[in-house]
Amino acid sequence: MEHMKTISTGHFDLFKIYSVVAGCPKFLFGREELKIYSDVVNSIIENVPKKAGLYLWGRFNDTGWWETIYLGKAGNKKTSSLRARLREELMDERALFWATIFGVEPTEKQFQKITKNKYGSGIRTYRKKNVHFIIWASVDNASEEEIKKEEDTLIDIYRPTQNAQRIRYPAKSEITEQLIRSIDDKIDSITSSIQIGAGI
Repeated sequence: MEHMKTISTGHFDLFKIYSVVAGCPKFLFGREELKIYSDVVNSIIENVPKKAGLYLWGRFNDTGWWETIYLGKAGNKKTSSLRARLREELMDERALFWATIFGVEPTEKQFQKITKNKYGSGIRTYRKKNVHFIIWASVDNASEEEIKKEEDTLIDIYRPTQNAQRIRYPAKSEITEQLIRSIDDKIDSITSSIQIGAGI
């Protein structure tokens, strides 16, 4: 990657989704049933850019440290941008929110009954349960290959619990440090108001 590419970061929480799910124990499936859920998804990703970049699903643990659950990448195309990719994951993997609130086993039984076992087990999806925030970082004018290299490096650094494929000691690019600082600053910004209120 060229030196000092423009990087933008942002985040959103998932509590509006949990609120919808908490009021609806029945797993939602089908366009009409999903309208309320999809409207909430569209609203929370509204400010995510249609650009290439990386994103982290995560939460804060009991001691206040950020834990990355999953780290993914998004491309430059309209159907693979950050906004498109995050919308797709939030829609297709929505069972994780039901599993978080109502339990994995009841959710899996509902999912298999509704889909008639068409999509196989939802176990991989449930590994993302209990996530609270998604942080994204867009990189202007980045190629698919460059984004893939940064993904490998950030997986090694942030150690997401649900990324099975890992490259040991991947090479850092000229903007890897810039990406790490931008993401870490975003993580800090989420908790800054808590720390100020607690006098930390």
